[in-house]
Amino acid sequence: MNYIFLVGTIVVALAIFFVFKKIFKGRPDWILKSFSLILLIVFFVRYYAVRGSLFNDCLNLTYNNPFNSSFICFSVVVLVWLSFASFVILVLLPFFKFRVLKNLAKTFCLFVNAFNIGYLNQIIYSFTGSYDLSLCGAFISIEVGLSIFYSFYILVTDNFFKIEKSELKELFLSLPIVLVFSIPSYLLSTLFGTVGVGMVSDLKFYHRIYLYITFIVLFGLYFLLRKRDRGYIRMVLLYISLVTLITYCSNYTFISFITPSSWPLHLCNTAMFIILLCLIFKWEKLFYFTFFINVIGAFFAMLMPNYSVSLGFTAHTIVSFWINHIIAFVMPLLIVFLGVYKRPKLKQFIYSIVGFLLYFLLVLILNAWFTSAGTSTDFFFVNSNFIAEKLGTWAENLFDITWNVKIGGNTLVFYPAYQSIFFMVYVCFGLIMWFFYTWLFQIQDFYEMLIDKRRKIKLDELALCVKYGKNDLGECMNNESVNKLVVNNVSKRYGNNKNFSVEDMSFEANSGEILGFLGPNGAGKSTIIKCIVGIQPVTYGSIEIDGYDIEKQPVQAKSRFGFVPDHYALYERLTGREYINYIADLYGVSKKDRDIRLEKMLKDLSMQSSIDSQIRTYSHGMKQKIAIMSALIHEPKLWILDEPLTGLDPNSIYEVKECMKKHAEKGNIVFFSSHIIDIVEKLCDRIIIIKNGKIVTSLKLDELKEKNVSLEEFYLDIINRKEDESNHEKINSKKVKNKKVKNN
Repeated sequence: MNYIFLVGTIVVALAIFFVFKKIFKGRPDWILKSFSLILLIVFFVRYYAVRGSLFNDCLNLTYNNPFNSSFICFSVVVLVWLSFASFVILVLLPFFKFRVLKNLAKTFCLFVNAFNIGYLNQIIYSFTGSYDLSLCGAFISIEVGLSIFYSFYILVTDNFFKIEKSELKELFLSLPIVLVFSIPSYLLSTLFGTVGVGMVSDLKFYHRIYLYITFIVLFGLYFLLRKRDRGYIRMVLLYISLVTLITYCSNYTFISFITPSSWPLHLCNTAMFIILLCLIFKWEKLFYFTFFINVIGAFFAMLMPNYSVSLGFTAHTIVSFWINHIIAFVMPLLIVFLGVYKRPKLKQFIYSIVGFLLYFLLVLILNAWFTSAGTSTDFFFVNSNFIAEKLGTWAENLFDITWNVKIGGNTLVFYPAYQSIFFMVYVCFGLIMWFFYTWLFQIQDFYEMLIDKRRKIKLDELALCVKYGKNDLGECMNNESVNKLVVNNVSKRYGNNKNFSVEDMSFEANSGEILGFLGPNGAGKSTIIKCIVGIQPVTYGSIEIDGYDIEKQPVQAKSRFGFVPDHYALYERLTGREYINYIADLYGVSKKDRDIRLEKMLKDLSMQSSIDSQIRTYSHGMKQKIAIMSALIHEPKLWILDEPLTGLDPNSIYEVKECMKKHAEKGNIVFFSSHIIDIVEKLCDRIIIIKNGKIVTSLKLDELKEKNVSLEEFYLDIINRKEDESNHEKINSKKVKNKKVKNN
């Protein structure tokens, strides 16, 4: 008889389809919406009005097997679970235009309902406890018939099983969400029996497992959906809200909903209904009530659950409790942090507090009314000492203060002291949530900024690889600059300053060369050095080190130089050896190589006896040597020093000079700035003199020797000459200006 209902349903559905096709001609989406609504009505009538005995009363694989076959029993359990997920997908399908729903309908839903036909009698028995014809069985048959017709219609009208490769990937990624959140509350106890009795409270092992699951769901969904379109996010969250609400309401019947004392008016219970309504109808003010009030209530409820501790981890009641509170805690956060609703402002917080006051007054009155009528009701725990007993005797004593109100033949009892304090404390927690959310928003903004920056870097890297025809950013982009330091038309301007600190500066340093950098104070020496090492970005131009651009390939470029600044900062609580090993670790230098190099540098710089002392005990010269050794530990192609000899004794100056010569002799580049002209003259192969951010001259020192001119004389002459020329230009400019004014 059940199969007669099934076949009859398919025939009737086909007839209704042709009727709807004429009525809604040119509007195929209306046909689908009509079928979704019919399916929804059939399901709710069957689920809440004509339901037989509960599923978990009939099937418990641990203790009872009514089919005398473990395979059939297991298959029925799984099919009922999958059918529930299939039903919700088909209901949502016409209301969202995302391909994933159609692909799920013509694959997952179609196959599930095809298996339902084969196991129809067993499924009906699992709900009714009988193979005989019943109203519940008839509605299950109609539900399966409508679902199979609906799925097959989608298959026929959507190119059968043709699915693009990208769509196939999304289909498989969506299945875990579809299956996990549609798990019925009785499934665990049905499959595994009773597990973890008395251990789902007081933060014991199984209690903590549920708490861990809560945060896994929160962060898992956030990172899974954060890059998605808002419409897609809303669809997924609506699916989760609908399946979990129906699962939570599995213990309710139609009679429960028409009996006020049985209504789900506990704060966390209301959250499941509010979230679904807000996702469907976009009721903004109502949503912020659940965002500020329900979330904190759900969090405290999860820490202090009110179920019986004699129940186990898999018990239907406990699973239902956690489904309710995980959704009440997680969903409002996801809705805001994923951008479905805007971040709240102060007025939304005020709305939520006003809404909470109205809710609080409602439950006070309902609790008192139902209690006076002899019904044990305690919405939100404001009429019992459930929370007070956890706070101590002082809180329980507040119940001694009562206020009785007689209405007709009923006496309503209120506890003004306890209930007022309860309300005020909760409002204070709501205020704390406001500041907590503000902090979370700042964290999210910072995280999103990092993600955007990383995305931009990847795009820049890709563009650079395409420009130079390279496969990897780690490859040298400009082979002509290998073994060179190339500064090309570099200009640097700080902030909104109209004048350039460095303007249109170009020069090269070649392999094996020691290049001196001279100029008066404020000429721009430190600025150009900071640009070379990447401390300051250039305004215009480019800098390449051994073929790598310091701006576009910063990691590769920086791994090829060592830098000794004029004002170094060392970790002074470390020993010299510890600090150098730390720097070597940053550059990935092997222990064997660093030990060999360090031993040689210790000998060259006379630091053997002090290397294992804390840096804070060192003199200025010893700290300078540690900075030099840390800059050379990775054998850089380019060694940059900014005023390296200032404050050193003659012996230390000699040792540093020798290190510079040896480094250049290996085919490396040494580039340093200094005011000690005598040392520059004896040490350098070539010099660059700058003034006012521009290069005045660049020449080899051999040219001066041929002319029998000292570097000091040449330097002072060219600097002063340029100064005179500059002053002369200013005087002439002033004369011309004054002459124009006089003529006018």
